[in-house]
Amino acid sequence: MEDAVQRLVRSTRQLMEYMEKEFVFDKMGDAGCGGIDPYRSEAFDALLRSVRDALEALDGH
Repeated sequence: MEDAVQRLVRSTRQLMEYMEKEFVFDKMGDAGCGGIDPYRSEAFDALLRSVRDALEALDGH
């Protein structure tokens, strides 16, 4: 079970790094003139902050 937890933590870190580097968004808005405006919803941002906080807490132990 510990190996599975370590893989989960490692994969979560990789996913978070990817999402920050590649600017992953969960919403799109009409910017007018045929353009789009991608953004992150409050719920998505809160989830990302929660995951970051949990990973930082692991680093502290």
